[in-house]
Amino acid sequence: MTRYLTDPVEPSFHYRAESISLTSSNVDPDTVEQIFLDKHMTIAAAHISADALNDMFQLYDAQPWVKQLHEELTELWSICSSRPQQILVRDLIKEFCMFDAELEATACKKFNQQIHAWELKPNTTWIVAVANSNEVDGSTAGLQKLKNKVFPYESWHSRFISNIPSAGGVIKNGDHIVLFDDFIGTGKKMLRKIGWLSDILKERGIEEFSISCACFSGMEFGIRHLAEQSNVPVFSSILLKRGISERYTGDELTSALAHMKELEDQLAPAYKGKKLTDYTLGYEKSESLYCAINDNCPNNVFPILWWAIRKNNIPFKTLLQRAG
Repeated sequence: MTRYLTDPVEPSFHYRAESISLTSSNVDPDTVEQIFLDKHMTIAAAHISADALNDMFQLYDAQPWVKQLHEELTELWSICSSRPQQILVRDLIKEFCMFDAELEATACKKFNQQIHAWELKPNTTWIVAVANSNEVDGSTAGLQKLKNKVFPYESWHSRFISNIPSAGGVIKNGDHIVLFDDFIGTGKKMLRKIGWLSDILKERGIEEFSISCACFSGMEFGIRHLAEQSNVPVFSSILLKRGISERYTGDELTSALAHMKELEDQLAPAYKGKKLTDYTLGYEKSESLYCAINDNCPNNVFPILWWAIRKNNIPFKTLLQRAG
């Protein structure tokens, strides 16, 4: 029987906020534009419609992290060729989960609770980042944040291992392994890591061990796929739905997907040796609306938020950044 352990996303994780009443029907557009440009001189050269200004003020209220991204928002709105496209982008950003310090603290607390719910003991448990040898990635960064969050931390702090090859050399028969990544998208990466670590251990003659998987945040469909394919317990503090396919239905879904495809058509077909067609709607169509603050954007996210080149090799100042 597949064990599927998750906590539902709390309402605050959706970052919903009431719209600011600022439209052409109740405010003179010229006055609104002057107020906006006086406050944000960095985009003074851009023509901003009253509707676009209303969108941006709504986003400032719903997503405080975008307040310093005036130019990036303006560029994103500039590639929209229709009002429905702008509305789609606005609504998707409203639903975006930016993993900030508050969410991180909650996730660490829930991770500690899950370790104890699994009744794991420090003398027989290893918490292992899924990184390769000498690699610094989201899993190693997340693991560092967890080192003093599992109680009693005097007993647990030495049971964290920063990469799979190192773990493969110390795990013994009878041990339990918690494989950790900061974010799980499709779940396929974690499946590969389970297979890799299992092969390393079997080469050493280690046959009796058990595995659980954990992450701070994960796509609901990816967590489900991982649990079903691995038949191991999987825990995620935050569960995320696909940004379009699991939020819209019927004609609205068809229209939203068409609008996103039109927006992606404004991006360069290749970037850093990667083909845009491999990342349409995010890697394997994940439709993710997630990033950790000041961190590398997952490739599961809609490429209009991180693909930094437009058609004709025009640089595109994106809301999020992705290296690699």
